[in-house]
Amino acid sequence: MPPSIKSSIVVTVIVVLACLVAGLFFYELKPVNANDSALTVFEIKQGDGFRAVADHLYGDGLVRSPKAFDLFALATGRALALKPGLYRLDAAMSTSQILDVLSGGGAGKATVTIPEGSNIYAIDAILSAALIIHPGDLIAFHQDGQLEGKLFPDTYQFYTNADVSDVVQEFIDDFNIKALPLLNADPKNSQRDLILASILEKEVPDPGDQQVVAGILLKRLAAGMPLDVDATVCYAKLLENPSPTSSCSSLSALDFKIDSPYNTYLYRGLPPGPIGNPGVSAITAAIDPVSSPYWYYLSDPKTGKTIFAKTLDEQDQNRVKYLESN
Repeated sequence: MPPSIKSSIVVTVIVVLACLVAGLFFYELKPVNANDSALTVFEIKQGDGFRAVADHLYGDGLVRSPKAFDLFALATGRALALKPGLYRLDAAMSTSQILDVLSGGGAGKATVTIPEGSNIYAIDAILSAALIIHPGDLIAFHQDGQLEGKLFPDTYQFYTNADVSDVVQEFIDDFNIKALPLLNADPKNSQRDLILASILEKEVPDPGDQQVVAGILLKRLAAGMPLDVDATVCYAKLLENPSPTSSCSSLSALDFKIDSPYNTYLYRGLPPGPIGNPGVSAITAAIDPVSSPYWYYLSDPKTGKTIFAKTLDEQDQNRVKYLESN
């Protein structure tokens, strides 16, 4: 066989092999499953190298080949541009699309709404679900116990993968603008009113009724009576077993025996701090209570309406009518 023919065959084989390798390489850069758009929260931790990231992506079923990811990341100059943080990825994304996200540092903003009365555990869950902070960051930041009550419920826009201190500062700034001027109407009692507002927010939905209940609770405090507020027992229970999804739809007899200063059935006076983060309506009610002949109240579970009573006998009758009959 003439040398020229042999050379042509060798070149042809090399070209074919190169095409096959290239085809396989680009195939491995395609989405793992173009029909699966279920989002996965993927985390790059501080100190993770791009090879570790590739292995984690492969383990989570987000790329076809960690080696192909490595080569493509190096070839496109993005291997060293991967940024720590939380990201939303799915198996319908190509390697190139995944690299675009991971090298962008999750840049962007997320809009979240914090409902009135939310406690710090629920707010931590809302923020981390939106990839604004890591789960538990807000709770860890709260170790000094000074945040509950001051994470003002509102709609916010935060950067994703934000520093928790920046997030907290935005909450505090909003609190200082919208809540603090109201509380400073009576600066000597501002903390008392904030705690009272947090109770009203959890106990009573109607703004007018909130003012009446504020008057009842202040009257009980002045008389040295226990406040006997179920919402404070719920918070005491939450502190024993913190959970963002903790429900307080019903309390057991054991719950009312929880030895906590937040249990206003066992300890007289207000709890030591807010049990959630009240909005303007509840704060206004706390600083502008309405006097009434009532000493007791309960919520109708069917309508949410607050039912008032002047005497304990009348309260017991309301319990039978509205609670025990349901």
